[in-house]
Order: sequence, then C-alpha cells, then structure tokens
Amino acid sequence: MADEKEKKPASPEMKTRRKAVRTLAYNTWRREWRAANPGATKEQRKEAWAAVRAAEVRKARLTMKALEKGGFRVIPAKAG
Repeated sequence: MADEKEKKPASPEMKTRRKAVRTLAYNTWRREWRAANPGATKEQRKEAWAAVRAAEVRKARLTMKALEKGGFRVIPAKAG
C-alpha cells in the first residue's frame, strides 16, 4: 500500500473550535428552519438537520475562518 499518513490526535483547542463550529451551524440553521416550519415535530427537525448538516457545518467553518482572519477569536466560557 501507499504510505499512509498518521493522523495527529486533536488538540483541546481544535476540539473546542469544532464544537463552536457545530454549535454555530446548528443554531443558525435551527432559527431559520423553525421560522419556515413552525408546526414541525422534533423528529422532523432531526431528519431535516441530518439532511443538511454537512453543508451547514461547512458554512459555519468558513464563517469561523473569516472571523479569525478578521482578528476575532471564539473563547469558551469557563464552566461553573
């Protein structure tokens, strides 16, 4: 087989950034989706999210990258 690169384990900062991106993606999508589907059930919401999750996370990742290029950082709140 060809040389396979080993993946480095994700750093705590990388895990935090991923969580922030996922949270941004879900919450922005959910706000728009609820406005368009006011009487929808939880199951319908879950199905709809599963269908668009990859695209929404990609948009959120690009948004986060643009913010970081603009000099902004997202810092998690301390627990407690």
